[in-house]
Amino acid sequence: MKTFTLRISILIFGILITGHLAAQRFEGGLRAGIVASEVSGDNLGGPNKLGWYASAFTFTPVAENVSMKLEIMYITKGSRSVPDEKNDFLEYTFHLQYVEVPVLVLLDVSQFSQSPVLEKLVLHAGLSGSVLVGHREQEFGIDVPVSEVEPFHPAELNILLGFSYPLTERMNFHFGFSNSLTPIRPHSGGSKVWYNRGQYNTLWSFGISYNFW
Repeated sequence: MKTFTLRISILIFGILITGHLAAQRFEGGLRAGIVASEVSGDNLGGPNKLGWYASAFTFTPVAENVSMKLEIMYITKGSRSVPDEKNDFLEYTFHLQYVEVPVLVLLDVSQFSQSPVLEKLVLHAGLSGSVLVGHREQEFGIDVPVSEVEPFHPAELNILLGFSYPLTERMNFHFGFSNSLTPIRPHSGGSKVWYNRGQYNTLWSFGISYNFW
């Protein structure tokens, strides 16, 4: 765990230094927030599980009102049951931890809107690759043995959509939606069809970023 933390710290430091050395072309900073997540295919509904994320990012303009953004992120995902009569009061929690690298296109909508509010919006869309670094399943507070669950895929590909809105000159509010394009693991029993090959992460995120340069 210490080795993993050290590697992530070095990678984040590298992103920040790269942006600083190329300050005439690049901007960058840090972002953090909360995540509301669910796993499709687990029949639990949602999003019922709260998590968090933290990241370092850098971005650069590529055209008028368009920028490209690269980010390195630690993020928690998963799902949680809400005990009730329908699920026999099941207490179930599914924890997933990922290191994720989003690549985004940012669009400043000021040239398309005359509204003093909407013209400050920046839309984003893109893809991210995620590597699974930890997982845990619990029922009634007891860990489910690994031998009793379907094996996890080591990585996933996600689609990302969202927007940001400035709060101050350097601080922004972020809203995002993310959904797996590749399954995180097979369905229980291994059933699958061409359009649904397993369980998928779905999440909504809310956060704050701060630009350092």
